[in-house]
Amino acid sequence: MAAQINPYRQTSSQGATDTDDGPVRSSINVPGVAGFSGRGLLVTGSVGSRYEGNLTRQQPADDGVRITPQARAEYGLGSERLGLFLSGSYGRDIIRGNNILRGRNRADVSGGADFQLARCSGQTGGSFRQSLNLRNDATLFGSFQQRTTTIGLTGQCRLGSAISLNAAVNRVDSKSVGTVGRALDLATLTYSAGLAFNSNFLGRFSIDGTISQTDLPGRQVVTAGGLIDDALTQRSLRAGVQRQIGPRITLGLYGSYISSKPENDSPFIVVDSLAQFVDRSGFSGFGFDATVDMKLSNRLTLDLTAGRNVNSNGFVGALTTVSNTYAISAATRVGRYSLIVGAQSRSNRFLGGVVSEFDPVPRQSDNRQTYFARVGGRLGQRLRFDFEVNHARRKSVPTFLSFTSTGAGLTLSAVFGRGRS
Repeated sequence: MAAQINPYRQTSSQGATDTDDGPVRSSINVPGVAGFSGRGLLVTGSVGSRYEGNLTRQQPADDGVRITPQARAEYGLGSERLGLFLSGSYGRDIIRGNNILRGRNRADVSGGADFQLARCSGQTGGSFRQSLNLRNDATLFGSFQQRTTTIGLTGQCRLGSAISLNAAVNRVDSKSVGTVGRALDLATLTYSAGLAFNSNFLGRFSIDGTISQTDLPGRQVVTAGGLIDDALTQRSLRAGVQRQIGPRITLGLYGSYISSKPENDSPFIVVDSLAQFVDRSGFSGFGFDATVDMKLSNRLTLDLTAGRNVNSNGFVGALTTVSNTYAISAATRVGRYSLIVGAQSRSNRFLGGVVSEFDPVPRQSDNRQTYFARVGGRLGQRLRFDFEVNHARRKSVPTFLSFTSTGAGLTLSAVFGRGRS
């Protein structure tokens, strides 16, 4: 199953780290679960320090420093055929010089199994994470934590030398911890299945379908029988091809048809005890995702990403978000050091927006750009450093959500034990 474009994520290993927005290309693994990385115990201690000219992504700009000491442990047991894994971390986000955000502890734990048995392979697992919310969409709401739990199963089986089936089921629950109540909470259950065909001429052709059901308990729908939690059903059918072009270029091109509709089309919604009339037409239309990965030399790679997708994001107060994403990143390595530079542009259109305590007027759209450069490498056998500079800006409707911010961060880490760092 090829990776899809996630409109709220950056390229997995080559994105800016100024927020918790995550990668542009979503993994085929269970969300929040890293997977089996080797036998034995691996322990990492790190301290990160980052200055942001507009840490809370708002007007007027409110700068600050985030210092994050953290300890992480990973343990693997088994082999590549059946690998059991468990990992966890504990630390704290220490905030200095900011008028809104306050420091909070951060913790996560995940575990599961990767399996490769006969003709089938896959992953099952779950995760828990609680930390200060540092997403672009939500930092202006103040100092609160986000608690996220996931559980899921993914797998694929070869039916012959050229045909394979894949399927996945995942559940993600996201809850706010603090003064924001349930207005930003959501829970999503996703089912997907697909068929892939390998051809020497076409490459890898695949077709898959996905059904997602999202509950938004912070929004109530007024019906004849009373108030019920708002909910959304999204269906998509996606087909495309991934092909190797020569020894240095991998091309992926996929098209999709997406339908995103509320489960109850009543236009009367209650949010934070405020009743309001909201457009409930949803979205039906076409999407796409395209990737080009080029190995320009033994030391230089270039990745291009583009896509149009639809999702639900409780942080923006909209039932449906339609996103167009474009990203580029280049990476090179010289000895023990690496350099990555990149840029991303994302435009969002928010459908079914509501008024709440956090959004005094409904969000309509925004356009965001992020630019970053990062250098990192090993300082001896166990020590590692990463230094990054970044610039981000957002132009929004309504305009009071627009911002610009420039920042820089340095992380020092020490690795002990066996496994991959």
